[in-house]
Amino acid sequence: MVAVAPARRSGRLGPRRALRVLLGVWLASGAASALAISFTVQVIAVSDQATAVDISRSLLRDGFPAYVVRSTGGQGDVYRVRVGAFANRAAAVRYAAAMPDVAGARPIPALAEAIPGGIMPLAPRVLWDDPVAGQDLRVLPWPAGLAVRRQVLDPLQQATYTLVQGAEVRSVRAWSLAPLAELPPPPGVDLQGVPFIDLTLAPAGEERADGEERADGEERADDEERPGVEGPPAAEAEPPAPAEGLAGSAQEGAGGMAEAASAEGLPEAGLVLLRDRSLWPPGWAEDGDGVREAFRVATLALVSTRLGIDAETIAATAYLPGGVPPPALVVVELSDRSGRDVGDIRGLGDPTAALRPEGPPPATGSDTSWWPDATLGTRVRLDAAAEAPLGGEAWSLENDAGFVRIVTADGADWRAIAGVLLWSDGRYALVRDGAEVVLVDFTTR
Repeated sequence: MVAVAPARRSGRLGPRRALRVLLGVWLASGAASALAISFTVQVIAVSDQATAVDISRSLLRDGFPAYVVRSTGGQGDVYRVRVGAFANRAAAVRYAAAMPDVAGARPIPALAEAIPGGIMPLAPRVLWDDPVAGQDLRVLPWPAGLAVRRQVLDPLQQATYTLVQGAEVRSVRAWSLAPLAELPPPPGVDLQGVPFIDLTLAPAGEERADGEERADGEERADDEERPGVEGPPAAEAEPPAPAEGLAGSAQEGAGGMAEAASAEGLPEAGLVLLRDRSLWPPGWAEDGDGVREAFRVATLALVSTRLGIDAETIAATAYLPGGVPPPALVVVELSDRSGRDVGDIRGLGDPTAALRPEGPPPATGSDTSWWPDATLGTRVRLDAAAEAPLGGEAWSLENDAGFVRIVTADGADWRAIAGVLLWSDGRYALVRDGAEVVLVDFTTR
């Protein structure tokens, strides 16, 4: 294996120690690198070692962490020029799409059994991506992670929160929300044993970033023959993703906490949300007026019984979200741990009084003990690229010609992410990639 590691840059960043450059060719069959990662980007495969080394050095000068892998087959040696180490496939896909063609070859994401230890010791991982054009985008601190809030303001609608804890990602719709354990304890309610927050179960039908379907032909070789150049290897079977983050520990402890919660008469709740509750049934488009009215009356009666507010007062707070049916109430709910759209109602909002980005104020007679904090978080501008390096003590990020360059505490640097850097707190980064905003973190290799 021939490996070329990220180079140092001179100038505004000052001198720094480069990553160790591995220039030896591994002649022994079956040799393994120091560390392994799941994904890389394959740039080109050639039959000439000198050509492969020249291409990798050229990529290195442009800031791409390149290396060369030799494989031996029935037709002789093949030298594959590859770039980077990525913690999931989504990160490799975006990186490959942003790279230029090299010697007529199109870089493609690929599985990799072995990557040299000096190549990208911090591997980027895409946690979430979504088109957010025209929306208000904000970030909030979250227990053991981060919350990303995005909201359409015209017409005003409730926001979508993406909650991240470790590698677990879940999205919920709400005007505002808070982790249950961060709220002031309401009178007469014992919170002991109620789960703090459980993100081990994703909502039905929602794909995680590292579980996306592969595009047709994405890892296929370029069939065009060129002198001394051959296509990438046949696509390898992708192994199932291992459980990450909080999944194991949260599932192990959920049973006892759920029993304690039930003993106190509370659901298995992890969040308190101020959100819309429809007054029409889920299949209202196919239902007649009679079915819709029966559902509306039943919902008003349920909320009235739970909150001790008469149904007429509750009905007066109904509104049309975004100005279109179905009508809805704004309620404070304890979320069901399964992620279903059910919960224990604790309060009622009054959108007839004021409807703001953070939601309406409490309605007359509504208990305010459970009302979530209306803090919307730090705004992230979609049209403003970060002008100065952002990050923390371990690493910082800066924009670099369509990529985001990472600089580690020991002075190593390389192009790590595709896109334009918008925000970072030293743990996570928000990057604009085309029409989408991408949330990224880094795993240690």
